[in-house]
Amino acid sequence: MSSLLLHLGQDSKATPSISAFHLKTTVYGGRGLFATERIPNNTLLVTCESPYATVIFKKFRKEVCGHCFAYAFESHRNTWSIKIDGQEGNGVWFCTVECRDAWAAGQNVEGLQGLMNASVDKLAKSMKQPKGPSRTTSLIETMRVEDITVDTHDLAWKHAEEMYARPGYPTDFLDELELDTVRFLVSAIVKRYFEEKKSPDAGSSSWTALLQLQNNEILHIRSKPHMLDSHIRIYGFLRKVMHPVLLPYVKTCEMVRAILARDTGNVFGIWDMSTKGDSEMLGWSMYVSGSYFNHDCSPNVVKKRVQKSLCFITTRDVEIGEELCISYVDVEDRVAVRRDELSRNWYFDCICKRCHEELGIANG
Repeated sequence: MSSLLLHLGQDSKATPSISAFHLKTTVYGGRGLFATERIPNNTLLVTCESPYATVIFKKFRKEVCGHCFAYAFESHRNTWSIKIDGQEGNGVWFCTVECRDAWAAGQNVEGLQGLMNASVDKLAKSMKQPKGPSRTTSLIETMRVEDITVDTHDLAWKHAEEMYARPGYPTDFLDELELDTVRFLVSAIVKRYFEEKKSPDAGSSSWTALLQLQNNEILHIRSKPHMLDSHIRIYGFLRKVMHPVLLPYVKTCEMVRAILARDTGNVFGIWDMSTKGDSEMLGWSMYVSGSYFNHDCSPNVVKKRVQKSLCFITTRDVEIGEELCISYVDVEDRVAVRRDELSRNWYFDCICKRCHEELGIANG
């Protein structure tokens, strides 16, 4: 396999002498990657080596390596047994000592990620599921979908900041998915903290790249209004559990909103690859560079996970000027099913050539 790498952020290696494709605005809105020269089939376009943020679902934490994402069942094991020495309760297991040490050096600098994981679990165990609605429900219970605008959404978040800033304000119960979202956010906050600590003047270039991803905040909340309540409760939990050095990142809701706004539509599932049929999602990760690949129902690029890296590889020859696309859905599904899933989960109506052909729409 040939190797052609593009630098679109700190999660990619770069080969500056090669510029076979570039990022530009598409005719249908947003940005995409387009070939600037003919690219052969089976070409490795980009390797996203490390996600900006990630979470392994709690129920799989003992089965999925916290560093390389190796799944224990693929190695005919029930669980992994290696943990960080002297740091019990950090919620991370590893397949090898090498992965443990790599995680400690890269993601658990100063033991901060492990401390945060332990704090999240401790607070989660202390919470009791309420019999009635949460205290934040009043923020959205009278809203109609048409009422959810940027202004009303901002107002709800401003209310939340004021509410959780009150001394001793209690934390609402979170379900398991919400707690996994907390852990995902924590991983991003820790990463940004150490990047800015390392280069305080330059700031975080990978954070800047993350902010350039599509913001789906209002589209997501308008399609699922109950998620505003959920997001606000998650924010309240974070304020309660945050380590002192990380508190500045949640003093306002800005960073939490920025990540959640790009979580929907810009993250990749971590899938069990041990079976060829139905597979199970073990968690999810945000690879900033990988999110520049748009969707097509006849994709010319496929993504493949190699340990924790995501590789994007051409599936056929690509001509100059063609957009490089992956598929966000199962390409074997009928056109109506594909379009419905794309509309519900990625908030756009697919206008690719295949959809037009299967719908009997002439391409003009």
